[in-house]
Amino acid sequence: RQGGPAYLMAAGELHCFGVTLVDAFRDEGAEVVSSSRIRALLCEGAVAEAAGLLGYRFTVESEVIGGQQLGRTLGFPTANMRLSPEATLKEGIYAVRFRRADGTLHDGVASFGRRPTVDDNGAPLLETFVFDFSGDLYGEICAVSFFGFLRAEVKFDGLDALVAQMKRDEVEARALLAGVRPLSDLDAAIAF
Repeated sequence: RQGGPAYLMAAGELHCFGVTLVDAFRDEGAEVVSSSRIRALLCEGAVAEAAGLLGYRFTVESEVIGGQQLGRTLGFPTANMRLSPEATLKEGIYAVRFRRADGTLHDGVASFGRRPTVDDNGAPLLETFVFDFSGDLYGEICAVSFFGFLRAEVKFDGLDALVAQMKRDEVEARALLAGVRPLSDLDAAIAF
């Protein structure tokens, strides 16, 4: 992540490949669009702003793994996914769209973080409550596209307070996702 024009030109001479320099791509405000800037936005939870620069929603793909079944017990069954340790995403609650391996889409609300109310074990997990779905997803490779940051992760006093907040999160996510439109053809192919 540290290469610049001089480095690339020297590497090109050494390894026999050509380098063509182009002007930096800029947004409407004339700021350079770079991977560093996009990663910084994701670290802030600014997924909508990152999508504007990318031209599509930030999306992760992983295998759905088993969990403790607590979400199911509370009325919010989740599809659990481990993300790469390099995943640059602010821990918190997001409005998302969930794509199954067969291409079907469902809106949802996802928690990315360490689950401080139930098990603060230090290992971040993406837990997605998939709206209007009932079934087994274990072992499927699924994708989650992020549409909006709803709130930071919070440690609640108990499970009743957690469930009440999860209900509010669901209402907010459904409202946010009801009016979204694709940013581009690529975005339409990924998340619509």
